Amino acid sequence: MSSVQFKTKEETKQIMSSRAHVSMRHFLLFAYSLPCFALFSCVGLSLLKDFEKSTRTHCNVFNFLPSISASIGDCEPQRYIWRLCFALDSVPRYAIAFLQLRRLLNRHHIALQEIYPLVQITNSAIHILELTFLLLLTYISSNEIKWIHECSFIGFMICSLVHMLLTVLIDYFWPRTINYRVNDQEKLTRGKRLKWFLVNIMSFFISLYFYFRHNDYCEPNIYSMYCLFEYFVVLTNIAYHAVVMDEWDQNAGQIQFFY
Repeated sequence: MSSVQFKTKEETKQIMSSRAHVSMRHFLLFAYSLPCFALFSCVGLSLLKDFEKSTRTHCNVFNFLPSISASIGDCEPQRYIWRLCFALDSVPRYAIAFLQLRRLLNRHHIALQEIYPLVQITNSAIHILELTFLLLLTYISSNEIKWIHECSFIGFMICSLVHMLLTVLIDYFWPRTINYRVNDQEKLTRGKRLKWFLVNIMSFFISLYFYFRHNDYCEPNIYSMYCLFEYFVVLTNIAYHAVVMDEWDQNAGQIQFFY
């Protein structure tokens, strides 16, 4: 007759409090590489298997690149790849936004501490709105509810540009305490942010130029130029936010997930 062994309370608690460790750098790499994978895979698949469908426009002129909306809204499996990637990416991006806000609020060398938390919380709220509009863009295509898709795109671009601009302005112009000197790491990260912000806003306005030129004149390949700079807008937005990988201490430790 076999005997049943009962575990002690300490052993049971130890099993129930098992945890998984993920390094901060791997967590950040996952969060910022996933949307890049979604973009390249969806556009690549559209070019390979849905070229005519994804590059077709209202005036039926030749184009060599598909828009992101056409790739993820009209074509399969691109639609599901895009939505799955952003479903997996949404929680890490919200978590990063929260962790970054908490880190910024703990900067003790910042002057004007009476209003600094309010400014940073407002900027973080704008970033949260940016991520939320991006989710709406992801899950509501222009073929489903066009006005929501368009409003989400406008909201995403406004919040993205405002958040980037406010962050750059705080980095460069917010006063520090007299005894604090900007170190080389801070100079490097704020320089990268400024670079990606400038490239992003230039790409956005160039894409608008090609978009309206296409609608006005319906020239061949002009819509493809709009699509190309649309890709640049997305990639430079990711690159801007990924600067946090340089800003955070690479030895910051690990994120613990309990199960």
